Amino acid sequence: MSEEKKENILDKLNTAFVDFVGGAFGESGKEFIEDTSDKIKEFSSKSIKQFMEFSDTVIDNLKLTENEQVMKMRDSVEDLLKQAGLLEEDEDEF
Repeated sequence: MSEEKKENILDKLNTAFVDFVGGAFGESGKEFIEDTSDKIKEFSSKSIKQFMEFSDTVIDNLKLTENEQVMKMRDSVEDLLKQAGLLEEDEDEF
């Protein structure tokens, strides 16, 4: 299954769940679920960013910045996180 198809299914599932909660618990239930979802996304994004900052510090402290393999793996993880929308672009890249 392609990543785009998986994402589309997850979007549909999230929308259906929000609609279900709205139908079952009214507008206040729908707002609660939407607010909770936003907070979880924000928390996840902050956590991932902090983990990447931590890993950059470890890489730097262990003097692994010259190791091509380590840097390629690190950059690959960062690119995947950005593609997934879990990590935002920063102007001050490592």
